Amino acid sequence: MLCAALPCFSASAAPDPEDAAESEVSDVSDAPEWEMRDEADVFARMKIAAENENLALWIWDTDQLDEDADEKPEDLFALVNKRNGFVWWSSPINAQGDRIATPVLRNRLASAMVLTDAKISERTRTDFNSGDTNRTGITIEPVENGVHVSYFFRKCGIRLPVSYLLHDDYLEVRADTAQITEKHGPDDEAPQLAQALAVLNAFGAADSRESGYFVIPDGSGAIIRFNNQKYAANPYSQMIYGSDITAVPKIKAPVTESIPLPMFGICKGENAMLAVADSGAENCLLCADVSGSGQSNTEYNHCYFKFLLRSSDQFNLGNEQIDVYEKNLPAQTISVRYYPLTASDAVNADGSAELDYTDIAARYRQYLLEDQQVPVKAQPDTSVMQIDLYGGCMKQRNVLGFPVFLKTAATTFSDMQQITARLLDAGAGNMQIALHRWTNAGISGKVDCKAKPARILGGKDGFRQLTDYFGQNSIAWYPVAENTAFYSGGGYWALTDTAVRVSGSFARIVDFEPAFGVPYGKKKTMSLLSPAAFPSLYQKLAANSRKRGLQSISIGAMSSVLYGDYGKRSAVSRGEAAQSVAESLKLLQKEAGPVLSADPNAYLLPYTDTISDLPLSSSGFNLFDGDIPLCQLVLHGVIPYTTKAVNSSADAEHMVLRAIAAGSNLRFDLLAADASDLTDTDFDVYFYANADYWTEQAAQYDRFSADILAAVSDSHIISYQEDGSLITTKYANGTETVVDLDAYSVSVNGKVRYLKDYVKEGAAVLS
Repeated sequence: MLCAALPCFSASAAPDPEDAAESEVSDVSDAPEWEMRDEADVFARMKIAAENENLALWIWDTDQLDEDADEKPEDLFALVNKRNGFVWWSSPINAQGDRIATPVLRNRLASAMVLTDAKISERTRTDFNSGDTNRTGITIEPVENGVHVSYFFRKCGIRLPVSYLLHDDYLEVRADTAQITEKHGPDDEAPQLAQALAVLNAFGAADSRESGYFVIPDGSGAIIRFNNQKYAANPYSQMIYGSDITAVPKIKAPVTESIPLPMFGICKGENAMLAVADSGAENCLLCADVSGSGQSNTEYNHCYFKFLLRSSDQFNLGNEQIDVYEKNLPAQTISVRYYPLTASDAVNADGSAELDYTDIAARYRQYLLEDQQVPVKAQPDTSVMQIDLYGGCMKQRNVLGFPVFLKTAATTFSDMQQITARLLDAGAGNMQIALHRWTNAGISGKVDCKAKPARILGGKDGFRQLTDYFGQNSIAWYPVAENTAFYSGGGYWALTDTAVRVSGSFARIVDFEPAFGVPYGKKKTMSLLSPAAFPSLYQKLAANSRKRGLQSISIGAMSSVLYGDYGKRSAVSRGEAAQSVAESLKLLQKEAGPVLSADPNAYLLPYTDTISDLPLSSSGFNLFDGDIPLCQLVLHGVIPYTTKAVNSSADAEHMVLRAIAAGSNLRFDLLAADASDLTDTDFDVYFYANADYWTEQAAQYDRFSADILAAVSDSHIISYQEDGSLITTKYANGTETVVDLDAYSVSVNGKVRYLKDYVKEGAAVLS
């Protein structure tokens, strides 16, 4: 086979060498002292390091180096997809000829590894590029199915070993932080610390003439088109699984969606690439940028993972902000998988050879099912409407002239039963109920593990009557135990169980003024529960849930937040915290029954039975070119999921329609109290959720959507196309839905229904 010796340069794989060389020279004729080259020129200096039936890994051939000229190997490799000959380069082969990039950026483009070094004495951080071969020593050794490369960054004295391993259908890039060596002084202090590592920052980079886009799992998902000319937009850089909330901001941070899936995609017509942070994602940033942007001005579009080797924090010393880092390099394994895809991998239903984000989602779904052992929980012919009910909160009252915070019922157990009955009477079908703030500890803000119903809501008898009613009407229900922020009491204390920041101070949860974004001084600051407490806490919760006969559970916000504890007494990294939460959820699933997870991070999917709060949009960064339902494409037919609260939206009708287009069940927030009763409480954010107004409407929306969603409940989405106001979704079982956002209608296999025929209120949908 030709590919075994040299990759095929077919029209579908790579441009003709002569045409490519001619066009590139004309584009970058003013590049500094760089002789443009084509793929054939580069492959002539390379050799195969590993090969299987599907892929071939090519590396620089050190045997061809001119020792007399002190020639050094280039930090360049090629991953060849032998099914069609397409070549994925670790860096652009003419990166050094980029006509608009600075020398530093050209070196970065030509690098497989970019190491960020923190120099404590000078309070600076510096990037070192492995492609700068004058300052980086590269040693390549063959290993089974790949190569082992040792990078020595001479200026900072840091040595980084990396393995490139070829598997059946993907390339793995692997590094163990325990093998990183830093230059130490006489007191065993490293003068320069390895702080971050960008892995293959230009793998599959697209030049200024290519068309395609990046697939970003921000919120529901987003795409960034190559060369979108958004020169003023900031590069994309967000923490996978959200930022570490131990570092409390001085002002309220912008509201953004999280990144629950540690992956991204590159779509280039008939070829695509799925990248997965298989290990180390808990300390990883997802970064992307386009050609010509101001802060990363190159001719190339690129997307990559950047791993934080050490956590950092800041504290104020006078008028100066000081960066501090973990002293020791935490042990972690960094592993990234790169899956090349071709037209033969396509799942899109339009018959075209081009791959799109649907194919990226399908391959990642396969990864979750096969490699992460995520069990299929979706059932056929099933839809569900989730209702979140909120019990009690703390409210300030005057007692003998003194302001006192007292437990206050917003929705009693009796209210909850009445709301559920009204939903059933209004025609609501299959429901699942999430109960929030239903225990004394939950209402008062203490660690919630006793599963004891609050007396102010109706006590044990009221709770038993409510749960009996749920059982009689076949309604699944999930008691929620929130355990992130807490006040001292119940065996957990701020002095001993609070997470510690890297700077050494306690981590606190601060409420901010809605108008100005500054800390809200009227409320007592809560502590952030240390992850070191998770194992014993969730064992207690599992035991008490079983003791009280609970048959399901939810851990609330803990499904979607991740943070560490950097104190000397009970240090827990983000990676260890994620593992602890996953093991705890596994225990709860075994002992307490099915688990409801709210917008869960990927490491919790194996232990999740149903999902709530999947967003239908991204964070909306300026660099984005549109939202896609990437998370829904991955999870549909695997684990059932719902939207965020429909009634929290300013346009509930459109949210319902978009939910149907994404195969998403609906969710509503409800409580019995009036909005005026919620002022200056934690529940004031639910001003929209009064049950008197929303009960009938929620049931009407459910009647409109339930049978549509049930018809595809266990089927994967194979195509999702948005064209103006029309959204067409095709499923593996042959069902096709067409949502018309202007006509407020849904067509199912050609049969049209209008929202106005189901929803009696809402003038916006009656026109």
